[in-house]
Amino acid sequence: MKTNLFFFSATGNSLIIAKDIAAQLPETQIFSIPKIIDQEIDLNVDNIGFIFPVYFSGMPRIVIDFINNFELSKTKYIFAICTCGSFPMRTLLQVQKQLRTKGMTLNAGFSIQMPGNYLVKYGAFSIEKQECMLTKEKEKVATIVKMIMNQQENRIERNNFLMNWIGNLAYKSMLPKFPTLDQNFNVNDNCNSCNACEKVCPVQNIKIMNGRPNWQGNCEHCLACIQWCPTEAIQYGTKTNDRKRYHHPEVLVKELYRES
Repeated sequence: MKTNLFFFSATGNSLIIAKDIAAQLPETQIFSIPKIIDQEIDLNVDNIGFIFPVYFSGMPRIVIDFINNFELSKTKYIFAICTCGSFPMRTLLQVQKQLRTKGMTLNAGFSIQMPGNYLVKYGAFSIEKQECMLTKEKEKVATIVKMIMNQQENRIERNNFLMNWIGNLAYKSMLPKFPTLDQNFNVNDNCNSCNACEKVCPVQNIKIMNGRPNWQGNCEHCLACIQWCPTEAIQYGTKTNDRKRYHHPEVLVKELYRES
């Protein structure tokens, strides 16, 4: 049984889930969505999974675009896993709806709580809380793998109607604003021109000019640049100056480079 996993990850949470699934599921290949978004991929497989974070109660733009360009009509089993610091809201129902418009079915949808990384609002969780969440991730992945092996369907994971409704309002309000939210990034004198931010940006929105990053107004608002900056030279307004950064402890930044 062959499986293709397509992931989008800014700080490594979704990547590690893809890796953990592949380690337990024979004949599984992992693909980074930013790397292959313009490529043709062999979809002659039994299972296809999408793994990505929740952004403001919904799907990231890059994942929406990727699925819109996908033809999965011959795939027997399609599943999605969303990662979130708190709640999945209606994110997986959004995937289900998008697939239906293409004549396809989301057979299973799972959410996994992972350490939050939205530095604009909060700093990294405590090490103790991170370790607890990462342990639970391993446990849930083991359950998910068994379901994939059996091509088992589930009730798509979501929150209650009221939370989904409120989340949907926030999502529809914020999503159109994402591209230009990069106007709030700034760089201090700690910058050493390492270019990590440019390389890790999933949508090539950062260009290095005169040794400093410049954002181009097409931001995914994933915050990979600020979280992976080795000198913490990148800030978001003045909110992030004293906030602790986060990226998954088992992931290296080069694993998330768009071009490697």
